[in-house]
Amino acid sequence: MNLFSAEGFIDFSKLEKISKKPKLFAKDDGNFWQDPYISEHLLYAHLDNETDQGSRKYNSVIQAVNWLTSYLKLPENSNLLDLGCGPGLYSENFFGQGYNVTGIDINPHSIEYAKNQAREFGYPIKYKCQDYLEIDYENEFDVVTLIYGDLCVLSHQDRDLLLKKVKKALKPGGYLVCDVFTKFYFKNQEKEQEWYISEQDGFWHEEEHLLLQSHFKYKKEKVRLDKYTIVLKDGSWRTHHIWKHYFNIKRAIDMMEQHGFLVKDYWSNLRGKPYEKKSSWIGMIAQKTQ
Repeated sequence: MNLFSAEGFIDFSKLEKISKKPKLFAKDDGNFWQDPYISEHLLYAHLDNETDQGSRKYNSVIQAVNWLTSYLKLPENSNLLDLGCGPGLYSENFFGQGYNVTGIDINPHSIEYAKNQAREFGYPIKYKCQDYLEIDYENEFDVVTLIYGDLCVLSHQDRDLLLKKVKKALKPGGYLVCDVFTKFYFKNQEKEQEWYISEQDGFWHEEEHLLLQSHFKYKKEKVRLDKYTIVLKDGSWRTHHIWKHYFNIKRAIDMMEQHGFLVKDYWSNLRGKPYEKKSSWIGMIAQKTQ
């Protein structure tokens, strides 16, 4: 699509479409996680230890893995499936705690990095570049991890599908480790729209471009949307939608129970911090009950 008419003028009806609020879980113009350019920059974000934009800082990762291992008290060589593993930051550390680890992520750059790290250090971690909505394991894992809000970016239908697949993948009595956003996660994200000009080799595109970022609220459904529109010099554009479903304690527990899990405990993070009323996150460990 292009903002310019055949005569070379801006088509304001198309410009209006760019800034319009989409329907809930409307499709965007491409797979954000697999875009060849963006997925490479996502890898850089995962590995940037100065921010929590892509992954949590490495010390937080280590603390979480150590604390979760201590809490679960599972035998050595227990099987762990790390969904949305990125470049393997959690996977490597769970392996270091004695787990047999399988990591799955849809980003080819992140998986290739993780595989290279495993080869270099001799880690027998199994990495797969795959959409985790397509997994088909049965009674194979003692633990499945979904860390850093992965459950929150899915539509209701996809989240239900994933939880069914996770339950199937777990052995009887196996554990799901995950964290989800609360409404307080968005306390600094109230701007409805902003834009800026990016030079070459920005996060979203290799060419100079205009980025319009819109933040929409779907209060009834407890969902937020970050909509990113990239406009190039020739007037072409594309959009990327990042959905963020948020929970309170009751809704998070209800979700787990509806899918055959019992929430064993919950915190303000996955490092054992006691839950606080205005926490941005809920970290949970849920056990397969059926």
